Amino acid sequence: MSEDQLKQECSQEEIKEGAPFAALSYVFFLWIFAFTYKKNNNFALFHARQGLVLFFLKLFCLVAPVLPFISRGLSNVAMLVLVAASFYGVYNALTGKSKQIPLVTKIAAKLVI
Repeated sequence: MSEDQLKQECSQEEIKEGAPFAALSYVFFLWIFAFTYKKNNNFALFHARQGLVLFFLKLFCLVAPVLPFISRGLSNVAMLVLVAASFYGVYNALTGKSKQIPLVTKIAAKLVI
């Protein structure tokens, strides 16, 4: 879902009400709160889906160095990129924007929740 589509579906009130939950969605596993308490808020769910994907990608980066074909350095660089993407998501959520995070949004759009 693009930012324009989400803006058309979400009212200012919905964005204002969902923004705290949307921002929390990018912190560890706190995306569960948006899925639990704001399941009818499209703005919060958009960010919760992205937060869920980022969470599992970060989790993969933590266990990836155990695999023989992934180095610790590569895993650390990927983790830094994912943390930066999380900060970008928090910023967008708190400012009422629904910017897509490359690759993450494509995966999140395919989630059936």
